[in-house]
Amino acid sequence: MANVVVVGAHLGYDLSRTPLGGGGTVGTHLIRHWASSAEFELLVIGSGPLPPADGIRYVQIRWHTREKGQDPSALSVKGYAHFCVQFAQKATEYLQRLARDFRPSQTCIVHHDVAEAPDFARLKALGYRQVGIFHVDVVDYVAHIYLRNLFSAPQLAKFHRNLARVGLHRFLPRILRLIFSKQEECVRHCDRLVVPSHPMAEILTQSYPQWAPGKTIIIPWGAITGLDDEAEATLNTRERYGISDSVPVLITLSRISPEKGQDLLLRALHIWERKEATELVLFICGAPAFMHGRRYFSHLVRLARKLTSVKVYFPGYVAGPTKTAFLHSADLYVFPSRHESYGLTLAEALVAGLPVLATDHHAARDLVRPEFGLIVEPTPKAIYRGLVRLLGNREGLKEMGARAREFAASLRFENAAREFSDLIRSLI
Repeated sequence: MANVVVVGAHLGYDLSRTPLGGGGTVGTHLIRHWASSAEFELLVIGSGPLPPADGIRYVQIRWHTREKGQDPSALSVKGYAHFCVQFAQKATEYLQRLARDFRPSQTCIVHHDVAEAPDFARLKALGYRQVGIFHVDVVDYVAHIYLRNLFSAPQLAKFHRNLARVGLHRFLPRILRLIFSKQEECVRHCDRLVVPSHPMAEILTQSYPQWAPGKTIIIPWGAITGLDDEAEATLNTRERYGISDSVPVLITLSRISPEKGQDLLLRALHIWERKEATELVLFICGAPAFMHGRRYFSHLVRLARKLTSVKVYFPGYVAGPTKTAFLHSADLYVFPSRHESYGLTLAEALVAGLPVLATDHHAARDLVRPEFGLIVEPTPKAIYRGLVRLLGNREGLKEMGARAREFAASLRFENAAREFSDLIRSLI
């Protein structure tokens, strides 16, 4: 039986309480799939205290910073960089010791991280096969969010290589060294690179033309739902919040962070209030997470307070039956991200039978069809126009929702897990 080592800095936490995003969610569900199928000899390395599945061999990489917080999502930029270095160093040391007992040539390491990952080059030298999962292309993220597309990800990657040739990359802040150097090392030394969407594959290939071609595999994750209709039936969100059936309800669900674009949606609702003057309710579900989350959340609260006929609620992080109840209470799911690799919650909304209004991110055109959704530019005006178009026919939204549910029947995470298993078997 082949050995599979799953390494993820965001593994080992209670996902019903901790907003760690796609890496933790996908990693945990892949582990549970492999644990139940028993198709590999499985070892998991994470930073949290809880094994992601029962009956698996789990190693916790212990970490500490001077900051308060029980999980990585609560750390500052400086604290998170320190966490990355600790996790990478200790995980590398453990995998070096493991090579004495495991046959590296018959062992595939599945990395759920880039900046936080162990030393790709050293593991390759030991003979391990490696698969790197890009839950986010961080260089592309920097280009979009911090540099406002003044430079593209391929341009930034090339610029960093030029700095490295003359040794100037050493003068970059630690977090930037982690982002640029580790991403290039991942592409260079991993045997395969898994991405969830076609645009991500294209950007990665353009950014690293020397190493990425032929390695990049597209595996959309589908929907990771766990929706419990019986539990949901006992929860009535509209009744709980005193919302009339005649009032349209919008919902967006993700961590609260600048790239998720909740501010764009709130600014669109400011336009709605000036021009339409009709009542709406919006649920912004999620908790502040990672570097700028808390400051961004305060900004969202200030924007929401300026609305009058539109009521905005921040229920916090929701999961399980509570998440299901919120999805089932809504008329329309809005996904206003500035930057998105795939969109797990978008897929969940489709499974729940919600029509969607999405901004034009990497996987939007893979997941959204005209018969049940609309894709717009990530600007307040474009989102406002999308709302006018979709909410203008509320009865039609129900038909769109039914078509969304039909489409989502094919978005099965189990299909992605099986494709991933085949990929691993092809390497060892």
